[in-house]
Amino acid sequence: MESSVGIADALKSFCGELPELREQARQDGWSAELVRTLTEMRAGTLPVTTAMARTYDRAGLPLRTRRYAPVPGQDPAAPPAGAYTCPGGRCSRVEPREPGGPLPECALFDEPLAFG
Repeated sequence: MESSVGIADALKSFCGELPELREQARQDGWSAELVRTLTEMRAGTLPVTTAMARTYDRAGLPLRTRRYAPVPGQDPAAPPAGAYTCPGGRCSRVEPREPGGPLPECALFDEPLAFG
């Protein structure tokens, strides 16, 4: 998989939008196509940007791979202690810990987020 800040941020948004994209695919009859695309992406045989472009195109949405980037020379702040993050370190998603709250899950890879 590609590994850049831009791709990680785009993947974060894609993961967050995936439940709605899955519902749209179900309603419009392209669920099997979405499953194949995500399976290929997970296996590393389809680049993340290609999988996203294919999915957004099928949903009639624009591909959005450019996100916020820090000012050159400034490092982004470290996430607060006790947060949930992407289980494989593939995206930049960070969810704060909510005592008694549900365990956040990665909709893209069907795994719970990692705590750390």
